[in-house]
Amino acid sequence: MKMKHISKIIAIIGLLLVGMPKANAQVTVDAKIDSLQLLIGEQAKVTLEVSLDANQKLQLPMLRDTLVRGVEILDIAKPDTQMLNEGKRMLIEQEYTITSFDSALYYLPPFEVLVNDQPYRSKALALKVYSVPVDTLNPDNFYVRRNLVFARLK
Repeated sequence: MKMKHISKIIAIIGLLLVGMPKANAQVTVDAKIDSLQLLIGEQAKVTLEVSLDANQKLQLPMLRDTLVRGVEILDIAKPDTQMLNEGKRMLIEQEYTITSFDSALYYLPPFEVLVNDQPYRSKALALKVYSVPVDTLNPDNFYVRRNLVFARLK
């Protein structure tokens, strides 16, 4: 009688352990921008980095031509994958080239990726876009000089 009771307890514990989800492997999602301030029409690079186990399935955000209203995506580079820890982990980087033609302070919301159909988010970013000062009295001087190096051609 006592043996049957112990075997039932062991069976229940076994079923609970089998039915429990495995501990999630650590997934990190990070976003960074190479320039927090731009003049209208200048470009910046936003890099999305995802670190995950090599056996996990990743789905990157499906962005098209706009990051947020007023911030356009000019180019989406192919994802770059690095294998880490003897092939046990992956670091995947996705680079977006962005620009804006409206001066404002933009809130760039977190990027959301899916790892094994579970959502993970990066931190939010900010981008300040300034208008270009124009001297209407001297229209030939409409550009802003920024550390330009001029070469004399012979």
